[in-house]
Amino acid sequence: MTTPASPQYSPPARPDNEHPPTKRPRKQVSRACDWCRARKIRCDNAQPCKACRQRDAQCTHKGIDDEPRTLPMALRENEKLKQRVRELEAMLASSSSQAMTPSSDNTSPPSNLTTTGHQLEHSSSTSTRLAVLSLPTFSSVSKPQWRGIYVDTAHSGRASYYGASSFFYFVSRIGSYLGNVLQQPLADRSMQLRGPSKRVHRDAEAEAADNLDTVNPVPSANDRCRFLSRSQEEALLRIFWEGYHCQLPVIDEVEFRRHYASLWEPARTTRKSSPLVDIVLALCLQYGYAYIPPAVTSSTESGPGAPTKDGTSAGRGYYRRSQSLLLADLESPSLATVQSYIFATAYLCCASFQNMSHILVAQAIRTAQVIGLHTEPAADMPYGEKELRRRIWWVLWMMDTKISSKLGRPFLIDCSQVTVNMFSDDEEAASYNGAALSSYGGVTWLSYARHANQLYRVYMCIFGTLWDNFGVIIHRKALSCVYNDAAAVEECAKVLCPKLHLMKAWVNTVPSGLKMRRRGGGDPYCTNCAAVEIDSMAPIWLQRQCVCLELTYHNAMVDLTRPFITFYSHPGTYTQAAEHHATTCVDHAVSFTLIMHHVVTETDLMNNWSEYFCMQWNTAITIVGFILAYPIHQSTLKARRALDKAIAVFDNFVTSFPVSADAAAITRDLAAKADMLAGRASSSTVAGVGGSSTTTSTSASTDTPTVLPNNAATPVLPIWGTTANPGSDDLTWLDPSQQDGFGQFMDWGLSNDASSSFERFFNPGNLTAW
Repeated sequence: MTTPASPQYSPPARPDNEHPPTKRPRKQVSRACDWCRARKIRCDNAQPCKACRQRDAQCTHKGIDDEPRTLPMALRENEKLKQRVRELEAMLASSSSQAMTPSSDNTSPPSNLTTTGHQLEHSSSTSTRLAVLSLPTFSSVSKPQWRGIYVDTAHSGRASYYGASSFFYFVSRIGSYLGNVLQQPLADRSMQLRGPSKRVHRDAEAEAADNLDTVNPVPSANDRCRFLSRSQEEALLRIFWEGYHCQLPVIDEVEFRRHYASLWEPARTTRKSSPLVDIVLALCLQYGYAYIPPAVTSSTESGPGAPTKDGTSAGRGYYRRSQSLLLADLESPSLATVQSYIFATAYLCCASFQNMSHILVAQAIRTAQVIGLHTEPAADMPYGEKELRRRIWWVLWMMDTKISSKLGRPFLIDCSQVTVNMFSDDEEAASYNGAALSSYGGVTWLSYARHANQLYRVYMCIFGTLWDNFGVIIHRKALSCVYNDAAAVEECAKVLCPKLHLMKAWVNTVPSGLKMRRRGGGDPYCTNCAAVEIDSMAPIWLQRQCVCLELTYHNAMVDLTRPFITFYSHPGTYTQAAEHHATTCVDHAVSFTLIMHHVVTETDLMNNWSEYFCMQWNTAITIVGFILAYPIHQSTLKARRALDKAIAVFDNFVTSFPVSADAAAITRDLAAKADMLAGRASSSTVAGVGGSSTTTSTSASTDTPTVLPNNAATPVLPIWGTTANPGSDDLTWLDPSQQDGFGQFMDWGLSNDASSSFERFFNPGNLTAW
């Protein structure tokens, strides 16, 4: 028996013109407000939304602005993240392979790193790979540098490094050029010692004879003659306030006077020892040597190894005692400790102990960081104390910039870690606590330090950019120095061109009260060789500050542009920008010399100011280098005349610095050599070489200089655009870092600017030994 099938349901037929009802799409909300998202309720995405209107509260959207709001956005973001992960993995794999590959600059990795790389390559353990990859990696080419030179400045057999930006590197380039063009090696006895070594730190036997107690020094009867009486010390301190105090404003005048008076109480015949007072007196003796009667200097500088008629080492007894006393404060330094280090650095720098001064300024910086001078002072600190702490720090920064750039070494201070503000030079800061020095002509006694600091800020910015670019180009072209590649020199010169306007902009910020006028209405800080006018009605401290600030500016311009004085130019090329910088360099060197000559011969503002004597030596050798490199140039004649002025300045300093006589003799000898070589160049230009009547033009308007022929029968002076030895392709002399044997030649450069032993190496009686 079968069950009848149930009838199947079939929907009713629709007319052909009737469409099925469309489903209403669900409204999507791209991002709910914060209230609705937190409670997971529906948000209508209105502004404000319905839920927030009902609760009468603010409707906020504090989510990340770039977070995905819709599903397509989320998918795209997910794909981007995956791609980024793949890129990072590729970078990690690439860095790992480079770490295992030997360096191409002939620098072998340490053995332990080599073993680690070997393990990484062969190990299949994931944990081992992760452990190795987590180690920090250091790249030797992250910031390439232009290699400097190593010179034994103290004749100890231990060479010191001086960078390519240093004066010493330029001196070595002059030596390379002269040795090549004259085809004569240096004679063994052309430079020789004239006297015994004079060390600022005497040997152990002499120190034992001094019998100075570093904790509570009580000078014996034998020692009292080596130190000054109270009246003599107070006379010296009077010259300090208008001298170094205005250049390095790192102490409070009133507090220092109070401290000094307390050292003589109650009714003492000998002063209590103080490292700060001792180093200030050492500076006063060094600076005021020209003003001190000979009887006083002989009584204070008697004893073993005492110098005679040498202001650079005057006051060394006070310096040594100050350093001995500072040893007891290393664990608990104070503000006075940093102040003492600053003055000690200045003393060593002016005494030509460049390495010692560089090391000591590093110690001063670290001590300042120990007591927190690199951070902004507390708000509740007295105004005067806050300003003093700021001045101390920024004076330290300026000293680091000056010394490090001069020696071509890395800067010691990382400015990214500094939070202290610049100090003020207004009337309140200048007259705080009843300071004797005040203001004149719209400037205060602190204005010089502030504007000098701003000058070195600009200088450091340009200097860093230029030398970073030097390093990049040298690394990219695999050069040891840029002078082997004319295109590299010109490329670096073009980098400097747009930066120098910053120095001009700084000049415009200097107040008129700190500028020296020019006779005939010339612009201050210009290089038109117009004579300067010093305001005789201004106080002495302001007169000296005006001179020092402009001299510092010209010296900074010389240091920035000197690398572009080239002693060789590749045939068929003309480095116009580089020659422009070389002309700028010699113009500022000439301006420095003319100002210095005027001030030294017509005033006593710069008497025994050894820092600017060293700057004069720096600019004089720069002028010599320019005359040698460009014997036929529109600026050569005025440079040669300025060289005679520099010799006159050295002759003037002889009474204070015996080594200045050597500086004058050396400059005369180099000037004579330059005249001789320029004579050869002129005769070659007029008559031609080997029957050719070719000429060479080095003016800034020339596009391509005519090059002397290379078929000369005898070596001649390389007029701009030729080699020093025609017919020879050996250009190794262009890079002093690739040569040896400069130690003896460098004596004449270092004995005047960086001899760490006050030694006098040059024998003027044997000037023609080359």
